[in-house]
Amino acid sequence: MRSKRAVLKYSGMVGKNSKTRNEKILVIEANKSFGEDVMAALKAAGYAHVSLKTDGASGLAAIYDLPHLVLLDISLSDIDGYKVLAKKQSEQLLAKIPVFLLSAEGVPINMRDIPKGSVAEVIISLHASAGDIVEKVDHYFGHEGDAGEDGQGGAGGAKIKLLWVEDDKLIGTILAKKLMSSGFDLRHAQNGEEALNMIAKEKPDAIVVDLLLPGMSGFEILQKIQGDESLKKVPKMVLSNLSKSSDIDRARSLGAEKFLVKASTSLDQIVAEVKAMVK
Repeated sequence: MRSKRAVLKYSGMVGKNSKTRNEKILVIEANKSFGEDVMAALKAAGYAHVSLKTDGASGLAAIYDLPHLVLLDISLSDIDGYKVLAKKQSEQLLAKIPVFLLSAEGVPINMRDIPKGSVAEVIISLHASAGDIVEKVDHYFGHEGDAGEDGQGGAGGAKIKLLWVEDDKLIGTILAKKLMSSGFDLRHAQNGEEALNMIAKEKPDAIVVDLLLPGMSGFEILQKIQGDESLKKVPKMVLSNLSKSSDIDRARSLGAEKFLVKASTSLDQIVAEVKAMVK
């Protein structure tokens, strides 16, 4: 297993924060070394109340101390992250505590096993660092500006007008929140007919489409867009759990510039790739 010990971006910040950040954060992370890195980085950034648990049972018990945020590893040795979330959501006292779900080894997360409304952020990355996680925590609590997350990159610095086609409600809620918080002017369609109607009313700056959709498939949507001369130059990305080389080749032949697999792509990567397409 790849070591997750990171060079902390926040290691030099002790003493530079004039304010102590009072939010109480619980880290539940199976890799003790990485968990200690995250805890140290949070404390260096000014979070005075941080605790670490390395298994699901003790982590679940610690949630009853009512932290303001839980950083939860999905791959725990005893009670996995899904079961921790399910138990947390079954308790009225705990249900509203926000959770960042972590898969720092890039292990696929089954979105359908995540209880509705239980997760504020999903972090899937093969290169997760403690510093990156602290930045997300800072952003969530409003301890930093939105520099670098303004959704700009179009002509004249205007917001990127993004059409995103996805029918999964859970994924839709999580990713829509991320895209809007990143400053995108978002249009969200749940099927091909809705997507084409939106395109007819207003041409987007970029299009992100799932392939498995009710009725019209993502391939069919791309084919219809490809047949419209006015839309050929609009950058298009596929975001899907289909990952066969034949699917990727077909999508690219229909004009998709990027092909990302949901289970192995972080929210930040999706935002960065969309911005890169429209530069």
